[in-house]
Amino acid sequence: MKEGFEKRSCKRASIKFSYVIFASLLILVSLTNLNFALDISKAAEIYRSYLSVSSDYYKETSSLVNLDLPLYRFFKIYFVGSKEKTETTKKTGDYLEALKPFENASSDEEKLAKAIFLAYWEAKLNNRNFDAELIKSSPIFNDFFNDYQFRIVGAFGNYAQDLSAYLFGADINLEHIPEELQKLRKNVIGDYVYTPVYNGEEEEVIALLIKEPEVIKSISEIITEAQQNSEQFDPETLIMRTRGTIFRSTFGLIAGLKNEIAKEFVRITPVKANYLWLRWVAYLIIFLVWYFGFKNIKIPLLLIISAETVYIGTFFSIQSTVDGMIYGIVLAIAVLFSLFYFLIKKEYVYFVFSLALVVVLFIPSFATRDLLMQEQFENSPFYESLIEDIFKDDLSPIKVRLKEYNTIVNESVSKFSTLLSDLEIDTFDLPEELFVPENFEKRIQYAKSIGADEKDHKKEIEDFIYFESKRFSKVQKLLKTFEKDFAKFASVSSDDFRNNIIDFIESNFQGSHAKMLNDAVAKVKKSSYILLPTYKVFYGLSASILLALALFLTALRREEAFIPLIGSVAVSLLTLLKTQTVFIQVGAPSVSVYVNWLVPYILVVSFGFGVYWLYRNHILRRRERV
Repeated sequence: MKEGFEKRSCKRASIKFSYVIFASLLILVSLTNLNFALDISKAAEIYRSYLSVSSDYYKETSSLVNLDLPLYRFFKIYFVGSKEKTETTKKTGDYLEALKPFENASSDEEKLAKAIFLAYWEAKLNNRNFDAELIKSSPIFNDFFNDYQFRIVGAFGNYAQDLSAYLFGADINLEHIPEELQKLRKNVIGDYVYTPVYNGEEEEVIALLIKEPEVIKSISEIITEAQQNSEQFDPETLIMRTRGTIFRSTFGLIAGLKNEIAKEFVRITPVKANYLWLRWVAYLIIFLVWYFGFKNIKIPLLLIISAETVYIGTFFSIQSTVDGMIYGIVLAIAVLFSLFYFLIKKEYVYFVFSLALVVVLFIPSFATRDLLMQEQFENSPFYESLIEDIFKDDLSPIKVRLKEYNTIVNESVSKFSTLLSDLEIDTFDLPEELFVPENFEKRIQYAKSIGADEKDHKKEIEDFIYFESKRFSKVQKLLKTFEKDFAKFASVSSDDFRNNIIDFIESNFQGSHAKMLNDAVAKVKKSSYILLPTYKVFYGLSASILLALALFLTALRREEAFIPLIGSVAVSLLTLLKTQTVFIQVGAPSVSVYVNWLVPYILVVSFGFGVYWLYRNHILRRRERV
């Protein structure tokens, strides 16, 4: 009987999905008219004001995102690489959490507006459509909604408990009980004294929930079922079980608000149309018309390659995930195909140009002072994120390496103590320096010195010396890596960041090891500039893609190769400009920097290949004969 009650209660507690969505919409509309619950219309009004480029919050956010976010990501990648060794891969939304949007917010409406606004920036930075799925996956929006939902869920759970007690006959006062439920009140708990737990929190939202027809119907069935089976449970158990069943039956309505809120803000957000994708449709139409109408692909190929050359040299979005994927694949395929083809065909000059392109992509070509860490960056909210990523995150490369270092050092002392115990040597008679963690050599020397006197334990001593030497070698390698990393950090960092390096060293290392690392940092002078490879600079990357296309088309013996070749030379000339756009990573803004000096490798390779291509195609030879 008890099992049957549970099954029937659970069955009646479920609400059809369509009803959940419909009820959620009704609640969302109703919420806009409340003064104390979450007012969606007010949040939407605040959000719209943030979208105005003249608003203070837009200006503040834009400045931090466009100026400080790229610096934070640049330093993080420059110091420890782009790979995010965290439990979940970080995305743009995670970076924006550093702005702490809820810190000075005075209301839930303001918090919601800021959460949506930063989700809008997340979409903007990733060149993605601003849709409900993006909002719902935004960590900042989830932080807000989870907190809001937690409050509603907790309040409604308490209300459901008091409602159950009231309808079972408890003598308590409870507001907002629909008439349909009032009629079900029946004393099934006798003289049981019940203490109310609901204190009026989130009253407006609960008043809306409890008035929903489907909620009333579901609760009516649950209460009726519970009253019929009330003799099976003591009053307290009956009330608590009914509370849980009611709560589960309405939880879908509360959770459904998340999707409805997201869709509402997508609806009111202005859409910025991007028609550049239509070029692919135009390419397809042009190709099909010429192919089937004129049985000719030369002209459409000429037009398509010309259009793409212009796009890559001017409109190509270095931040776009789509552009990055498409042209990254194009670059990789074109270069690899050219390398193997020219090598197999023994066209060694073309092969050398293909190989030179690969080398030029990755060698430092540009030098700038603008990416050195300035003192004012210490005031940015992203500065703390950088400190966290480098020195505090347990999964950061530095902390992972430190854990390995500590494991080896502790193992050394532990194994030494075990050896002494096996040899029955009193540790109090030995100098303390033998137990200093970093004194591997002292322990090895001591073990060697007692070898002659402890012939019965020769094997144990030899094993200790062997493995201790291995541990010593590993620690030395780790220290060299720490030394190299800290020197690299110090070479481009501000004074405060240097102090963070020193604090980290002094907190985690001792004795000679700490001195070694501190000395390494102290010896490092701040670099005069930061070197950037060709692929990090917009014009350098664009010229490289065009040159790769020219090589690829040359391998296919297509005369159209001259179009991307001309484009490559033209764009390469733009690398001589003093102001260049530097790509940081997908999801972070690119940044304009002043170039202090450069070596125009890509220009040299493009121009050299152009001259050779003209010569091989007899164009220069004709002029010589003329």
